[in-house]
Amino acid sequence: MINPFPEPRLIFALIMIPARYMTIAGLFFYLFYKYKPHKWESIKIQEKAPTGQQIKTEIIYSLITMFIFSLVTIFIFVLDHNGYTYMYNEIDNYGVSYYIFSTISLIFIHDIYFFITHKMMHHRKIYPIVHKIHHLSTNPSPWAAFSFHPIEAIVQIAWIPIVVMVLPIHHSSILIWSIFMMVFNVVGHLGYEIFPKRFLDYKIGKIFFTSTFHNIHHSKNNCNYGLYFIIWDRLLKTFHPDYQKIYNRIKLNIS
Repeated sequence: MINPFPEPRLIFALIMIPARYMTIAGLFFYLFYKYKPHKWESIKIQEKAPTGQQIKTEIIYSLITMFIFSLVTIFIFVLDHNGYTYMYNEIDNYGVSYYIFSTISLIFIHDIYFFITHKMMHHRKIYPIVHKIHHLSTNPSPWAAFSFHPIEAIVQIAWIPIVVMVLPIHHSSILIWSIFMMVFNVVGHLGYEIFPKRFLDYKIGKIFFTSTFHNIHHSKNNCNYGLYFIIWDRLLKTFHPDYQKIYNRIKLNIS
């Protein structure tokens, strides 16, 4: 029999997850699109600015996504409260090393899962029904980060309940991953290239994605499917050949 769980956790999921998204996306949007936008003109990836209607659409779909994420979080709370997960509260239970390892593992697992499901979303029979919503933003703003069709929103969060039922994961690891994921996703849809001028010349730049990397995905639609890392696109030859050239052109006037 399923036991009820504390109401504060329900309130946390329903309020804090959308609030976190609105705060992160809102700060980036205000800084780059409202507060002295001319200051960032030199690092704008696409020349035109997103339309007001596009931004409204992005916000609406993103809020629907956050509501779905909240429901899945509540589902995880129910599973955890009834002993169906391996989530734990004390770091000493598995040690600091495992805590760090498992937290980083969430990022790698998510990246692989995202790449596979994202590539599937571009299948000609799935794309027009589901993923096309996200690609209404050919020139994305920070609000496009979670502008998903409800089916895609479910797919993109479905892996978390599975992971916590098979691996020991500290509660704070989920929180760290979720904030990292949200910030990274917003930056990927920022529309401005905020990474350093010579970022791609270093090893880290050959592993992690940039705002330009994902912006190319939105403008070209058939490449650069990764979320955090670009290694899968390189290995599977879905990497846009002009990525570095476009990146360098944006950074050309930066001293």
